[in-house]
Amino acid sequence: MSTPFLLDPATGALSVPLHVLHMSSDGRIPVPNSTKELFVEIGTNAFDTWDMQLLPKHPDAFLVAFEPLVDKWALLLARNARARVVGHLGWHHERGVILPFAVSDHEGVVPFYVSPRDGCSSLRRTHTPQHGGWKSNGFVTRACAKTVQTRMVPAITLRRVLVEWLAGWPVARLKIDAQGADLSLLAAAGAGLLRRVAEVSLETLRDSCDGIYDNQPNCTTTVDALHALGFEPLGAFRCDEPRHFNQGSGCEANVLFRNRAAPPAAPPMARAARVRSKGRGARRGAS
Repeated sequence: MSTPFLLDPATGALSVPLHVLHMSSDGRIPVPNSTKELFVEIGTNAFDTWDMQLLPKHPDAFLVAFEPLVDKWALLLARNARARVVGHLGWHHERGVILPFAVSDHEGVVPFYVSPRDGCSSLRRTHTPQHGGWKSNGFVTRACAKTVQTRMVPAITLRRVLVEWLAGWPVARLKIDAQGADLSLLAAAGAGLLRRVAEVSLETLRDSCDGIYDNQPNCTTTVDALHALGFEPLGAFRCDEPRHFNQGSGCEANVLFRNRAAPPAAPPMARAARVRSKGRGARRGAS
């Protein structure tokens, strides 16, 4: 008989298999058929989260979120929990679920490097910036560019999420806050699959700055890669324009990219209804 836990004697890490959500019988996330907009949020932590920022403004939207730090995942789950009443497993909002996974360019149980300010934690190792605005930023060097703990977390790919867990659903907005790994996990999904995504929001690093994370791509690399995947920055964003980057260190910008193609805007049930309606019209015309 196998034990219900795994203990790593070298690190003292105790791991357990954990039931985190009731999926549908065909292995899909239970997105209600009434949903008109689907949002996906990768790397939520527990602040500036879309369950509080977007869902109140979009009454017909549903949110699927991912957060690998289990303490922050638990904080978000508690938003939809009540004392002494059985909870709705995995739901952090009446129109949203959150899962304790990292989203990566590959799958497995992988190391996650936790920084003193855990919002800086990443699948990528950190380093002290050698040049640019972050080199002299005390918050970055003391609270972000260090690792105080390494945790093993389950990682899945965006491809699995879109193809299997959200099969058939177009994504209205995708937010990626993966701390240096944003571009790699997106690119691994491939341009063909990303046609189902209307908008992508991710962080970019100014070209003149050294990043916090190993192999962190700069702004030009990110914009060029998103262009190859079919996306363009929304508005007049430019990598060589300082005003587009944050005012503190001037090294980072959150950029919204829009799909140049027109991905399907309606969820599967709505599209099916339109197809049936067109079919009935065609038969009437033929008769």
